[in-house]
Amino acid sequence: MFTLSLFIPFVLGGLIGWVYFSGLWETVRRLPETKSPHGLMILSFAARTLFALGGFFILADGQWERMVASVSGFFIVKLVLVRGFGRFAKTSSTGAVSWKS
Repeated sequence: MFTLSLFIPFVLGGLIGWVYFSGLWETVRRLPETKSPHGLMILSFAARTLFALGGFFILADGQWERMVASVSGFFIVKLVLVRGFGRFAKTSSTGAVSWKS
C-alpha cells in the first residue's frame, strides 16, 4: 500500500540523499586544494549530517512508515550516485584506485 502519503517522503528522502552525497562528492573534490582539509571535512560532515537528520525528522512526522520511505529514497539515490560516479574512478595495475592521474 504505497500511497501518496509515503510517495512524497520517498521522493523528498531521495532529494536529501542527492544533496548529501553531492555535498560529499564536492568536499572530496576540493580536499587537495584547500588549506585546511581537516576543517573542511569536519564542517562538511556536520552540515550534511544536520541537514539529513533534520530532513528525516521533518519528513517522518512521528510515523515510522514515513521514516522508512524517506530513508529508502535516500539509499536508492546513494546507489544510483555511487554507480554513476564510480565509473570515473581509475584503477592502477595493482587494483587500487589511483587518486592522482
